[in-house]
Amino acid sequence: MTRLLLQNSRNSRIFFVLVLLSACIAPFLVPPGYLLHLLVMFLIFSIMALSLSVIVGFLGELTLGQAGFFATGAYVSAILAVDYGWPFWLSLPMAGLLSGVVGILVGIPSFRLQGPYFAIVTLGFSQIIGLVITNSISITRGPMGISKIPAPEINLPFLPPVVFDTEKSFYFLVLCLVLITIYVIRRLLVSRTGRAIVAIRENPALAQSIGVDLYKYKILAFFISTSIAGVSGAAYAHYVRVITPHLSDVYYTTAALIMVVVGGAATIAGALVGAFIFTLLPEALRFVEDARLLIFGVILFLSIRYMPQGIWPALLVWTARLARKANSSNGGADQ
Repeated sequence: MTRLLLQNSRNSRIFFVLVLLSACIAPFLVPPGYLLHLLVMFLIFSIMALSLSVIVGFLGELTLGQAGFFATGAYVSAILAVDYGWPFWLSLPMAGLLSGVVGILVGIPSFRLQGPYFAIVTLGFSQIIGLVITNSISITRGPMGISKIPAPEINLPFLPPVVFDTEKSFYFLVLCLVLITIYVIRRLLVSRTGRAIVAIRENPALAQSIGVDLYKYKILAFFISTSIAGVSGAAYAHYVRVITPHLSDVYYTTAALIMVVVGGAATIAGALVGAFIFTLLPEALRFVEDARLLIFGVILFLSIRYMPQGIWPALLVWTARLARKANSSNGGADQ
């Protein structure tokens, strides 16, 4: 099972190739408009879910404050672009960096606690971030939010500017951000830092006995996670072009948490699967809008009950079993 969760299996590579091909073709098959908008939102929430998987899946800590860092990234990028004229290509990394710095400030006191206490404290910090955004009217415009956020633009010499102001153009921009995020996380997992983070999840006492500084690596993992969340928030701000303090609501953390848990907390592919399901499923359930939360709860319960590792790890296990059965059947037939 551990090998399956490390994403090194042949099935995982096939999955990513098929998803990448499908992702490149999708905008040309889906008509411009609402469906393509949903695909863009799926990619943005994929980055959000991937950021949460670093903490929940690979570090093994439950955090309920990811929405605060999502909102931080959105507001940092929007303020730099609207008030100071920064291009998207500078405001985006700055949003990720400052969200990560805020993550360090939150993590320093929070990681002195464990279990549900850590989750509660991160939730409290997220609400504090929302209050700061709401009450800093001179900077954030308060409850009115920030509007007229510019679309990303590329200006090259002797060429007309390329503006990412349509669903299709922004789709490919965010797709590149998703691929970069996946690459960063995969490189993290195979690095010494990533192995230390996973060791803390598996057995903190044993990891500490072999020289792993638990506090240091937890803070580092939280910095990486919140930086990625800030990037997703910045992408959201420049796509929607209007943001309000509601971005820090617990709804966004809950949505990302459901995506990660249902898809597979300790897998990259699981975060993508969960983001796809819970971005498109609400639209498929519009005809039963009053029962959507109940349906989400049922899906979450069934997933935890019958697929505790998540949908993607369960698919890997089932695929491996089918392959073994097929091999054993072929072996018996040959005999």
